Amino acid sequence: MRIAIVGGSFDPIHNGHIQMANQSLQALQVDEVWFMPTSSTPLKNRELTLDQERLAMIDLVVQKDSRFKVCTLELERAGKSYTYDTLKKLIETYPEHEFYWIIGNDQLEQFDKWYHAEKLVKMAHFVCFDRNGKLADSKYDIMCMTMPSVPVSSSEIRMGNKLNYLPKEVLRYIYRNRLYVKDFVASRLTEKRYKHSLSVAKLCEEFALNNGYDMHIAYYIGLFHDIAKYMPKDEMVKWMNSICPENMEYPVAVWHGFVGAAVTKDIFLIDDPIVYNAIYHHVLGTSQDPYAMMVFCADKLDPLRGYDSSKLIEICNKDIKEGFDLVVQQNREYLKRG
Repeated sequence: MRIAIVGGSFDPIHNGHIQMANQSLQALQVDEVWFMPTSSTPLKNRELTLDQERLAMIDLVVQKDSRFKVCTLELERAGKSYTYDTLKKLIETYPEHEFYWIIGNDQLEQFDKWYHAEKLVKMAHFVCFDRNGKLADSKYDIMCMTMPSVPVSSSEIRMGNKLNYLPKEVLRYIYRNRLYVKDFVASRLTEKRYKHSLSVAKLCEEFALNNGYDMHIAYYIGLFHDIAKYMPKDEMVKWMNSICPENMEYPVAVWHGFVGAAVTKDIFLIDDPIVYNAIYHHVLGTSQDPYAMMVFCADKLDPLRGYDSSKLIEICNKDIKEGFDLVVQQNREYLKRG
């Protein structure tokens, strides 16, 4: 059989990888495409997400096309992974197969740094798919083909950008297993505000557990509640005009609740009305939905705020409605004092 190998960290796998696999099937007329995740590579030093998590996300993609397979050869080998060693092992294990090794522009540009580059091109067909119209020159025998651009990278996704380029089942897996999500938030907040958000998320989980609600939903409400806190005002005005122009009369300091709800839904693709409502109302405390009460209380009672909130936290853990009423009353008294 003719086998195309699409390698990479797949941290996470996204539509760009899938398009490369489909292009291999169509343009090269291969029989199968094998996704080969790496454990670590000589040219990258970043710590990768756990192997089993990356494999699970790849499996979700592979299940949708019988011509897609997963090859774990590089994961099974400890230490740095060299393509030369991998390809040598593949040829020894599957002498009946003809291999096509798929690379991208960035890899083509660095190909002369690859271990035994001159031997590699004699062991298999190397094919570079051009995705950006800037195909690099190479002195090696590498077939170059064009494919429609998919303007996304795994690094962008890890920062919470372009999540719409993820297969829906992969995005669900990411949120279900809390992969990358802290980085989504950290990249948009100050260090102090990020720590506050983590603390609020933890407290929301605690309230949910003790009041019989979904800890997972509560966690994400707490984590994302301040996501729009540092959005530039001109950008925030655009969001406000789009989602709730009637609320423009509120002070700007309140807007991040309204905008944060929309950002969580539209940018981070958490399309849950419970999450939306809770974040939307978390600043003013104007919703008595249980999750909205949880995040309002957790935000005000966050231990990192520097005062003893333990008694009110204890009450919230016993009865979130009772705790919410007390926190609202305390907040009103605080505002009256100025």
